[in-house]
Amino acid sequence: MKSTRIIVFLILIIPFSGFAQTASRVTSGLDLGLGYQDKVWVPSVMYHQELSLNNFSWFRIGWGVRTWGYYAGKTDLLPKSSSVTGDTLKFGKITTNGISLLVGANVRLWKFDIGANTDLIGIAFGAKRKGLYTNSSFEEGEGAEFYNAYVPSNPTVLNALPVLLDNNSGQSEIFLRYWITDRIGLKLGYVHGRVTYTSSEKLDGGQTRFSTTYGVPYAAISFPLYN
Repeated sequence: MKSTRIIVFLILIIPFSGFAQTASRVTSGLDLGLGYQDKVWVPSVMYHQELSLNNFSWFRIGWGVRTWGYYAGKTDLLPKSSSVTGDTLKFGKITTNGISLLVGANVRLWKFDIGANTDLIGIAFGAKRKGLYTNSSFEEGEGAEFYNAYVPSNPTVLNALPVLLDNNSGQSEIFLRYWITDRIGLKLGYVHGRVTYTSSEKLDGGQTRFSTTYGVPYAAISFPLYN
């Protein structure tokens, strides 16, 4: 998971450092896709727009909007990585939906686009669920009254930079898109994401946000909107 974050970051930061070049062409498109692995379903629809640069027409940088879902069965959510409380929220089912603003970059080689994108900010929503709160430490914390009890929780609404920050929902992806014709393409990739729930009570360490990361292979059909 950490290596995926690093790859996405490097692919994005290098071309953006040369954005002083004058943009020469704008393209946009729509990707309709689905990620799946181990009974985890991650559908998404992404609108993307790119600028190619005068001196590097094969370099494209841009932005987009992604609507996404995360649907899974039994899932354990943990507090932020810096927490040492040893507590967990256990859910029998997770259903979360979201919409995010993203940035991306890709390289065009013949009929192939090779690139990455990541969410900047977004909102998430979904069904309110009760998570079983457990603690594996020997010491009781401020959430002791909720140990082995079900705590109402819901998807965290406001989220930012999930590729870098704990306890923020959203996605990043690396991908290869092949344009079969001028009007349709096939996109294959890997989605790295995070899903976060907020508990209705402050638990050990004052924590209210609990999350998990996931990674799934992904396939999509791509449509250009204009060229």
